[in-house]
Amino acid sequence: MGKNDAVVKASESLSAVVVKMIKGNHISMNVKDENGRSLGELVLSDVRQAIQSGRERDSAITLLQNRPETASSNQFESMLKSEMFAILMDSLYDGVYVTDGTGVTLKVNQAYERITGIPAQTIIGMHMRDMEKAGYISNSISLEVLKQKKVVTRMQRLASGRKALVSGTPSFNDAGEIEYVVSTVRDMTDLLRMQAELEDLKEWQAERAHYVTNQDVTPIVAEDEQTISFLTKARRVAETTATVCLLGESGVGKTKVATYIHEHSQRKDKPFVVVNCGALSETLIEAELFGYAPGAFTGALTKGKKGLIEVAHGGTLFLDEVGELPHATQVKLLKVLDDFHFTPVGSTEGKRVDIRVIAATNRDLNELVKRGQMREDFYYRMAVVPLFINPLRHRPKEILRLTRLFLSEYNNRYNRHVTLGDEALHAIQQWHWPGNIRELKNAIDYVVATTPVGVAGKESLPKPLWEEGLDEEDGRTLKDVLQAVEKQMIEEAIVKHKTTRAAANALKISQAALVTKRQSYRNLDQK
Repeated sequence: MGKNDAVVKASESLSAVVVKMIKGNHISMNVKDENGRSLGELVLSDVRQAIQSGRERDSAITLLQNRPETASSNQFESMLKSEMFAILMDSLYDGVYVTDGTGVTLKVNQAYERITGIPAQTIIGMHMRDMEKAGYISNSISLEVLKQKKVVTRMQRLASGRKALVSGTPSFNDAGEIEYVVSTVRDMTDLLRMQAELEDLKEWQAERAHYVTNQDVTPIVAEDEQTISFLTKARRVAETTATVCLLGESGVGKTKVATYIHEHSQRKDKPFVVVNCGALSETLIEAELFGYAPGAFTGALTKGKKGLIEVAHGGTLFLDEVGELPHATQVKLLKVLDDFHFTPVGSTEGKRVDIRVIAATNRDLNELVKRGQMREDFYYRMAVVPLFINPLRHRPKEILRLTRLFLSEYNNRYNRHVTLGDEALHAIQQWHWPGNIRELKNAIDYVVATTPVGVAGKESLPKPLWEEGLDEEDGRTLKDVLQAVEKQMIEEAIVKHKTTRAAANALKISQAALVTKRQSYRNLDQK
């Protein structure tokens, strides 16, 4: 249809107008006066409604001046001012904000006042641009709706500092113009806080999973009188919060005893965090222990990181190989031991923790103090309750019991059915076990892994256990045999754990010590 077909004269009757609209297939038509000036636009639905109400003789200009949308608009404004509408609005949990088609505030509910802290009487009649200028909102969703002519949803920061999810919906008249914008305001501050706490909790759980020890299924064997007396004392100490320092050779079960103390304390349901002080480099140990603030150093996580001391909050922090700690770290740990306060790396804000500290070492702490490798004040604070664990060679009654336990464990793990013959058992009893329980466990692991089925004889044991190492014809000293055992354990650990760091962790020695020992044995082999 031509453009002129969509025009009616102001004086034409509505019955004539509807005929033109239907014939011309027009939804709306422009109304012009006798001079051709446009007066407005009539919509087909409005014309039909007027005719049905008996106004077919009214002129187009009459309907235009009293069109239904004006009445509808007045009705909506009357509804906004009604008591029933106010009750309905104020019953909603989310905030509601209503503006007209130009962006002027018409109505807000009590929830909006609660969320924003802005009284209704302050902003009713205020344009949204003025709201932005006054700092009540960061940017107006209503103005975006008026601009884009569609629903707009986004996060908005309020003057109160709270964050809200605001969704603005336009209301159109029949001419396609926006008459009102109704916005809902949902306070997201608490939800976002809970989400952040959940993310922190997940990070904390991941940190715990990495450092909280998996409990060894092997129980503590106590058949020797000295061991029974030791465990009685350990259990008595467990009931207190005193700092304990476990002393003894490598492999005697210091981690097992630390776990025992934790499990018999009031903190048994809280974290048990194990830190191998010898496995952490001097440059990283403080960041791992105390955590760090965002951007504290090159390579630091942008969100910062909780330290292991904080991960252990409420529970027990086990510092294995405590003799390897550098002086600077000893000083910072002293504060934790004295008043349970610490400051993350790169932060100025201190934190308070509730932890119980258990330390362990195979080194002579008095000698470390004399050499200046350990601060004397740190030594006295760390060794409040020193507990010495006897080496396995001084606990002969427990060797066979531990052997049976380890044999059962590895048979189940490898789905084998290996037993030990009398000669093998005799060799195990006669060996002096310089590597203690760890060496015994590794020896049984070796036997079960290399023996497919049946009875394992003496020759099935690791060679140092059954060869006549102290025989005069052999010509080797006890030192030679011990070195051979140590060399074999190191090589087996590297094969099993793939890296020197992981092998050192398994053997409870520092990575530097493992590398040095391994190189020295290689040098001897080349001579």
